[in-house]
Amino acid sequence: MSFSTFRESTNIRLYESKETVLRVLRVLSMIVSLSALGVMVYYYGFNHDNEFKDFLLKLMEGSFGFYIARFIIRYVYHFNPKQYFKSNWFETIIMILLLVEGIAYNVFDTLVLEPIFVGLGFADFGDFSTIFIQLFIFVILIINIITRGTMNSWIKIHPALLFTISILSMTLVGAFLLSLPEMSNIPGGLNVTDSIFMAMSSVSVTGLTTINVAQTLTLKGQVIMLFMIKLGGLNTIAFGALLLVVAKFGVSLKYHEVIEDFVNQDSIGKTNSMLTKIILWSVSIEAIGIGLLYFAFGNEGVFADDSDRLFQSIFHGISGFNNAGLSTLDGGMMHPDVQDNYLVHGIVMGLFFLGGLGMIYVIDIFSFGKLRERMATPWKTIDFGTKISLYFTLGLLLFGAIVFFTLEQNHTLEGTGFTGDLVYSFYQSMTTRNAGFNVVETSAISLPVLIIFLFLMFVGASSGSAGGGIRTSTFAVMCASVVATIQGKKRTELFKRSIPNDTVMKAYSIFIFFAIGNLVGIFALAITEADLLASGSFDFMDIIFEHVSAASTVGLSTGLTPEVSTAGKYVLIMAMFIGRAGTLTIAYLLGKKLISTNYKYPYANTMVG
Repeated sequence: MSFSTFRESTNIRLYESKETVLRVLRVLSMIVSLSALGVMVYYYGFNHDNEFKDFLLKLMEGSFGFYIARFIIRYVYHFNPKQYFKSNWFETIIMILLLVEGIAYNVFDTLVLEPIFVGLGFADFGDFSTIFIQLFIFVILIINIITRGTMNSWIKIHPALLFTISILSMTLVGAFLLSLPEMSNIPGGLNVTDSIFMAMSSVSVTGLTTINVAQTLTLKGQVIMLFMIKLGGLNTIAFGALLLVVAKFGVSLKYHEVIEDFVNQDSIGKTNSMLTKIILWSVSIEAIGIGLLYFAFGNEGVFADDSDRLFQSIFHGISGFNNAGLSTLDGGMMHPDVQDNYLVHGIVMGLFFLGGLGMIYVIDIFSFGKLRERMATPWKTIDFGTKISLYFTLGLLLFGAIVFFTLEQNHTLEGTGFTGDLVYSFYQSMTTRNAGFNVVETSAISLPVLIIFLFLMFVGASSGSAGGGIRTSTFAVMCASVVATIQGKKRTELFKRSIPNDTVMKAYSIFIFFAIGNLVGIFALAITEADLLASGSFDFMDIIFEHVSAASTVGLSTGLTPEVSTAGKYVLIMAMFIGRAGTLTIAYLLGKKLISTNYKYPYANTMVG
């Protein structure tokens, strides 16, 4: 009997039990995965004696055995083995590594890949590999559940609510993990308020901190923060494309207008590839940035140890690209070992720029396919949305740099030299719009420059990026509308294109919501921080700057953040949350759905201005 004949007869015998077995397997997989994650959190979050640590490790190893058995059973019940391996290629590699490492560890008491990673600086390779595999398996299970349509009824909700839930869920989970005793050097762990604040700052990729990250958080806590930054940034830049994918399984087409607020409308028809491209491009840019930073940091001072240097490169590469502004260096980019390293500044600025430009626009500008197309057909240019993002980003960057270079000569730029003046000016202009990594003391910046910085933070980064603010596209449409009004045009025009009136109205709505949100937040901070203002340590400008920075998810501060009261911290948490979710997203949630819009009231005129 040939193998194909044997396989076919086996499939026939297994067919009736296939659905039942796979359904039970899915339930068991979720139970085992959640249990393993719980054990992992307990293992790394608390201090244990060696005997109990060994017991917990055995539980996690048992879950690995279940994953291998699950993989084999699914293979047996799959009618096309080659297709199974092809469609699950990455999981196949993970399972092979698990099997090889399991045999090597239990038979030879060693790990095959450990010497390689230890040589690269990962002294705790076993711990890192355990975390990665458990999280990977959990994500695979979630994806399998979604793609099988078993969550259709759950995901048939408003995309704005879905996005909001994702932010809140990551924040609460992150806050819980940061509060565990082993995540900080504080006896008993971080308090609830600081845990929530730091989790929201990480997930919203803002960068405001109520603690000294380098001194307060342990390596475990810093790794948790790094995961939150990565997930928060990816959630923002890829959520629109993810919605398009999920729409195939449950999100109604009536919500596609809302989905367009997360992605370029032109990419609606490119669902199959857009999410994959965004993830691959973002990870690739981060990897390149990490490699360049590892080289640029050098091997002196805090970077003398290779493992520390590698971790700092990974953290700042991911934090920089995702515009988080969080640093594990004492003093951040003002640390003596990096403050005058212009190569590091240039690399970080590149990560800021690409992360704040928006991945859809980055792909449009730099992808080989688009470049070849524009070379073959010179009359084709970058997309309309890309023009807005690129030109206004460069214009605002240049404007901020000129202002800073001109007005800070006798303040923060004194004694830095012409090269330093240029680098610091462009760096501060870039970081003020979206990133939060500062190389000069923000509290020392002159008042006129702070006012310009408020404007740059308010505008923020581009749509579909990890940055915040009202976004460059909103600012561009408003500018075009003002020009059209002044010139007496009936239509709003930009780059030889007419802007639909709905888009103009949406831009002004975002501006008004964002402005009112900041006014309310500043008013609340003025109440909660009345004693702080009365002490004379800070003034009202510090309050304004702090809230706009939080709402725009920038992360710059004049030093107020660690000093605010508990109530003030929650005001800033709310500002970061609304800034990350988006004012229009919150408005969609709170707004009342009209039954019909097919009506029109009589026209009426009134004076304006």
